[in-house]
Amino acid sequence: MTSREIVKRNITFSDPPRIAIKFDVFGFNDCYDIWLKDCRGYTFETGGIDEWGCVWERSEVDNMGRITHYPLNDWSEFANYQFPDPLNPAKYVQFAQDLAGAGEKFVMFCGGHGLFERFHLLRGFENALLDVYVEPEKTHELLDGLLDFHMRVVSEVHRLGGGRLDAVAIADDWGTESATMISPEKFREFWKPRYAKLFKHIHDLGMHTWLHSCGKINDVVDDLIDAGLDVVNSQQPRTVGIDEFGRRFAGRICFETIVDTQTTYPHGTLDEIRAEARELVQKWNTPHGGFIASDYNDAAAIGTTIERRRVAFETFAELAGIDPSLYPTPDES
Repeated sequence: MTSREIVKRNITFSDPPRIAIKFDVFGFNDCYDIWLKDCRGYTFETGGIDEWGCVWERSEVDNMGRITHYPLNDWSEFANYQFPDPLNPAKYVQFAQDLAGAGEKFVMFCGGHGLFERFHLLRGFENALLDVYVEPEKTHELLDGLLDFHMRVVSEVHRLGGGRLDAVAIADDWGTESATMISPEKFREFWKPRYAKLFKHIHDLGMHTWLHSCGKINDVVDDLIDAGLDVVNSQQPRTVGIDEFGRRFAGRICFETIVDTQTTYPHGTLDEIRAEARELVQKWNTPHGGFIASDYNDAAAIGTTIERRRVAFETFAELAGIDPSLYPTPDES
């Protein structure tokens, strides 16, 4: 069975032969990611001004950096603000070449910042949290523009992909360490209906829906499932609660997850990493599927090591019936 079919069967709870695995560093990944280009040439590695007008400053640590200028920090700038062109050919210049390398893997189009993250990257985080209370009409208008952008990009990559794309993934971190960043009521008023439209559009084009969302998002997962989410990528299983998440949501949504990136992965013992990987599969997987084990590619940003990543990979691989010795640790010299 191909990697593509294994991932699909995990997502749809259709009795896959094993869990799916995403560990690029060791040369084993059932999925294949495709990203578009920023029309201004911005990348995480270089920093600078992205196509939305956000100004990014790099740090000495290998991560995406931080924004030093929010293009819509003041609502007075909104009337003249120009959204990026979702059909700009510069975005798709390498798409066909990238897609050609997918082989028999499950192809994920990675759409980057989603409806919440892009909103606060344009407005500034404090403004964004207040906007749903003090500027609801403008908030709705800006979110409609973001939704339209995503839907048009999804349509274009589907057209260019000729039916080869299997999923659309976006990132919206909704949780703090203890709760969602806004109330579930405001989530349902402003974001849930738009997720439902976006997810329906993706499903109508024959693709699965995928959302990365860290923090304690427990209070909105039911809403995300109801809106049509197929896969939730949570990289903080201890924050959401391994027992609680498994009890409430296993079998209802597919999990892409990892040994906890804030605690166990960077600070736990090797035995604790092994134990947590086993616990996640035991409590979040089902006899019919629903589990994708992954790594954290920006390892330096969270302070983990190749040895720790190796232990996690070996544990997940063994649980999947894969011989990890066939996928050696790369030479970093």
